Amino acid sequence: MVQSRFPLIFLVLVLVTVGVSKAQGLPDPPSQETTVEFVVGESGGVTPRRGTAWKVHYARGLHKGLYLTGAWFKRDLSEEWIKVIHDARIADLFVPYHHTSDTRFFDLTGFSFPLAEVKAEDAGASGTLMPAFQGDAYQTVVREIRDRGVVWKDYANGVRRGREMVLWAGLEAGNYMYLMQYSFQDDGTISFRVGATGQNLPGSRKEAHMHDAHWRIDIDLVDGKKNNAMLMTHSESITGLAADDTEEPFNSGLEGGIEWDPKRFTMVRVQSEKLNASGKKISYDLMPIRQGSSRHKEAFTHHDLWVTKSHPERPMEMLFANLPAIVSDHEVVEQTDVVLWYTSSSHHEPRDEDGKGNTTRRMWYFDDGWEGSALVMWSGFDLRPRNLFDRTPFYPYAPAAPVRPDRTRPADHEVPTP
Repeated sequence: MVQSRFPLIFLVLVLVTVGVSKAQGLPDPPSQETTVEFVVGESGGVTPRRGTAWKVHYARGLHKGLYLTGAWFKRDLSEEWIKVIHDARIADLFVPYHHTSDTRFFDLTGFSFPLAEVKAEDAGASGTLMPAFQGDAYQTVVREIRDRGVVWKDYANGVRRGREMVLWAGLEAGNYMYLMQYSFQDDGTISFRVGATGQNLPGSRKEAHMHDAHWRIDIDLVDGKKNNAMLMTHSESITGLAADDTEEPFNSGLEGGIEWDPKRFTMVRVQSEKLNASGKKISYDLMPIRQGSSRHKEAFTHHDLWVTKSHPERPMEMLFANLPAIVSDHEVVEQTDVVLWYTSSSHHEPRDEDGKGNTTRRMWYFDDGWEGSALVMWSGFDLRPRNLFDRTPFYPYAPAAPVRPDRTRPADHEVPTP
């Protein structure tokens, strides 16, 4: 983190000192729980399905920000919970600058930055401020129930608008503010997003840089100890009409890392042994949402998607920068507790919309009098269910027709028609 310019050194020291002084106390406070129900009747659906629900455990910690410690889904309010997530978080926020080679920040693991205080204006019209974590002096998490737009529309039964519960918090990362956001949708999808906002780096206001969010997702789908990691790809020829979709064990069933290929629609699937009503395995697909693929000198940036076996007893296996070493023993990622790792990146090329210099009183000799805030840039991915349901969620299916007796042969009292 050492910088070559004195004013930047001074600023970093100030920001780290402020961050530590404001940081919530150690150790991490207990997780908090929140639930939401999305009932069918809210969009005119009919029984027998009553609606879906989420139960989520979330926590905060230094070098962790806002993270999940469990998530369970109900396909119908009358059913039992299905476990989806054991632990999910941003493992690190890596910010390498383009031209100043020694300006490379690990904004999550390299500093003790706290979560920002949230107030009514953060929550808006659809949000609620969640209770402060144990030992914290102020609230840091917002819970929103949002309309997410049309999720299906057809000729026979009208339209359905989807809904989601969103949990988010802001990480005070020096001059930057990172919005950490987890969204739980009524169809079982979970969306993971991080947004970079705040102010451009003093001393390098106009220098382009990357915001690489490195995610770690420990999925415990139904029975987390019996999950399989699968690689999904698509291929199509420009010389013919045929196309192929493949499902195969990730990296031949072993730990490792791969590149995302836009021409192959690369996805990683976590597959359980539990079957839905149609006899198909319940799974979740990690679906990238990308601007591009960042590559840097650091080896942990050389792949976009990684899969490892979960080892919660090994603290070093929580670090994204340690991934090349983690996968070096090539453990099996079939019929085991699977962890997905994913990098989502935002390429920040500074623009006038980020703010303006020489507009405020200078605080020291090299100060540029900067004022303004860079508009948020988002990156992330979705975890989308596959075969979790046996039919379209919330669709107003007609009640099943009563089962008729076998009419293939006449009953004893009936006389066959000649």
